[in-house]
Amino acid sequence: MSQVYEEFQNEKKIIQVLSKYQDIRPKIKNHNLNAINVFENQIKNAIFQAEVRGKKISDEEYYGLVKDFWKKYYIYEI
Repeated sequence: MSQVYEEFQNEKKIIQVLSKYQDIRPKIKNHNLNAINVFENQIKNAIFQAEVRGKKISDEEYYGLVKDFWKKYYIYEI
């Protein structure tokens, strides 16, 4: 787990350096928008599937989606 954290920190540092260059910023913003859209679609899909089962999405399901999302995608500061 610490290796994943180190890789994330290294990637974050690289993105922060790159974000100082104007031509990179639109790409970072586009990545952030795409990542947020993926997350919203995952939540909508989970809510829809829960409604099909006749239930509401549970807190555990929601937090599981959040946890999985942050393992796969990053939102970068610019």
